[in-house]
Amino acid sequence: ALPPPVVAVGPTAASLRGAEALQVVARAAGPDSGQRCLLAGVSDAQLLALAAGAAATAAAAGRRKQRRRAPAARVVLAAVKGKDIAKSVAAGKVVLMGDSVLDNFYWLKTPKRPLRVQLQEALKASSSKALKESSCVNLAVDQMTTFDLAERDPFWNAWEPYAQARRKVGFDDKEDLEYKADEDGKIRSVKLLEGMQNVAAVVLSVGGNDVYLKKDIQADLAYSLVPGFEGNREKVAKEFGIRYREIVESVRAAAPGAKLVLVIPYRPHQDFSIVTGAPDVDAEGVKVEDAFGSVGRSFETRFLPEMVTPMVREILAVGREVGCPVIDLSRTLRIDEESHYGTGRIGETNELGAPWSGAEPSDISTKFIARLIEHALSNEQEAMLYWGDAKQPGGKNWQMTVRQDNNDYILAEDYKFGGGIMKKVVKGPTEEEVAEANPYWFAIGILATLLLSAQSLMNGGDVVGFERDGFEAVLQQQVAEPAQPWPKG
Repeated sequence: ALPPPVVAVGPTAASLRGAEALQVVARAAGPDSGQRCLLAGVSDAQLLALAAGAAATAAAAGRRKQRRRAPAARVVLAAVKGKDIAKSVAAGKVVLMGDSVLDNFYWLKTPKRPLRVQLQEALKASSSKALKESSCVNLAVDQMTTFDLAERDPFWNAWEPYAQARRKVGFDDKEDLEYKADEDGKIRSVKLLEGMQNVAAVVLSVGGNDVYLKKDIQADLAYSLVPGFEGNREKVAKEFGIRYREIVESVRAAAPGAKLVLVIPYRPHQDFSIVTGAPDVDAEGVKVEDAFGSVGRSFETRFLPEMVTPMVREILAVGREVGCPVIDLSRTLRIDEESHYGTGRIGETNELGAPWSGAEPSDISTKFIARLIEHALSNEQEAMLYWGDAKQPGGKNWQMTVRQDNNDYILAEDYKFGGGIMKKVVKGPTEEEVAEANPYWFAIGILATLLLSAQSLMNGGDVVGFERDGFEAVLQQQVAEPAQPWPKG
């Protein structure tokens, strides 16, 4: 029987389809062998022919299996350009890049213990000698997006409030005192990475703020719930995937040979809304319910996974393409547990005056993240998905067990942000079912748009879909034009 191969293919879409077909056959052949097969520059037809031959061999040997995941059979795709990633980490710098999933000091109950500090401790406690000798460096900056990771301008996406807060914390290590910006005041994260020596690994978390901070993306995702606009979320995901791949390519070029770990962000807490924020509290710190905020939070808890799953699948796809691990925090933090977010309790502020946030990790979940990163770096670099199974036995200290799965075509097909399995339409709905469902989904879409517009107006913005800059430009042009005489007659 044909041993299950490890296949590296070129960046074309046709090759990717051929590789996925070959992966199905490789898994059917069985996990008994670890033979490696490197195919570079082969055509889609050649891949499919090899897949067909492998299928015939596997069938003859009577070794076809039902849907399952065998760790020995895997496909490493090279669709994202860049040099090969190291299989095992060497001693050196472990660099954090991206957003506040990694740069989380400001929101913690204990700001002096951000992820960089806790990950450094996890590395020192690692069973890996190389990790014990490694150091953690933070290049992540709160509110980073895929739009500005390469170059972030403080005029458009300021970070000064976080910079000022860093100076107040009193960190023990000078590494944590300042963000690293160029002389012109801009932060160029990839350029900073390129200037570093001895980079052993890069941990990248970016994309969550594309949804959290970009009103146009929020609007597209909300409209995707309206019948006829379902393609919006796929459009958002496709555009995100392009930006994400460009970032990964630039990171790999800046740190050739370094291990890479990608991060899927967590779901917000069920009592937090990316549109309306956290619930209010009274003088005693007790949560106060409000109708508008409750509707928004309930809506997001119900529909956010469905809206953003296509975006997250792009992260998983890149993990398969470059053959690197992905950490899934949406399956790690519990959305019903306040202690996994922010200061740990709704209504509680930290020494910096920062309130509880249901969109930021807590002291407890930061430890989870550090453990997951250390685990990913301790294992061979391959397309795996890691997440944490967090429990609190006896209501005492939280404990987390690392779970894992192959990041393969089966997972890609079933994956849903936050856990569970995306529902698949096996049979199309009847005309009667469509007629009954359309008013419901139309109302959901309108509600989402109203929520976004109302929050935007309260924050001094505009109604969703209204482009003030464009409107004002046209208005100024019309005012500047000479008045035309009224026609006679």
